[in-house]
Amino acid sequence: MIIHRHDAVTSTNDIVKEMADKGAPQWTTVVARSQTEGRGRMGRSWHSPKGNLYVSVLLRQEILPSELPRLSILISLAVFMALDRGKGPLNLKWPNDILLDRRKVAGVLLEGRTRNDRVEYVVAGVGINLALNQSELPEDLTGKIAFLQEVDPELTVDEILVRLEKGLIKYGGSYRGAPWTAARTDFLRLSSRDAGYMAPDGVGLLKGRPVDMTVEGWLVLDTDEGLVTVRSDGLAGASQ
Repeated sequence: MIIHRHDAVTSTNDIVKEMADKGAPQWTTVVARSQTEGRGRMGRSWHSPKGNLYVSVLLRQEILPSELPRLSILISLAVFMALDRGKGPLNLKWPNDILLDRRKVAGVLLEGRTRNDRVEYVVAGVGINLALNQSELPEDLTGKIAFLQEVDPELTVDEILVRLEKGLIKYGGSYRGAPWTAARTDFLRLSSRDAGYMAPDGVGLLKGRPVDMTVEGWLVLDTDEGLVTVRSDGLAGASQ
């Protein structure tokens, strides 16, 4: 990875998108200690205080728009690989969150540029909660997020970046054929099966228990109304 380090930025994704539009190569990476305008999926803000890790990586893949949900799954696997050293109860939550004891410790946001039926580039933004005094949390996040220091305080930022690069190399291109089949199996094995799972369905939130993931990378949720397939396009904030 070609790493550009910053103390504070508005958003690491925004910086990498600007660099991508100017022709930056694949694996261009921006790392920051804090963000002033961090964001998550579905337009949610991402609490981005100083002391955690915010990183965005530029991907220039020969990938179809229909395969982007798979890429979202693959990037979350790469992040899981970067954080998991067997120190604590980490799980994946569809489509791209990493949980520690049922609380979010990391999340992924994919943005990029598509043109017609072609993906020009994807920016994989990752926010990782490393360490923060719980008293500094906004009230609405209390009990909902976790910090890596709780189970693995010795894992450094530099080591996370090295492990993340290895994870991206392992999973980043595995969105077709046998590699995708193996990655899908890995994701299901590592996934949370929490019966209180809430998933967006385009209208509201569905509550149920995750039971499977389709070959497209969509969630199969067991709800009170039966099995429901929850779709995700995989890419937020795509520009044309």
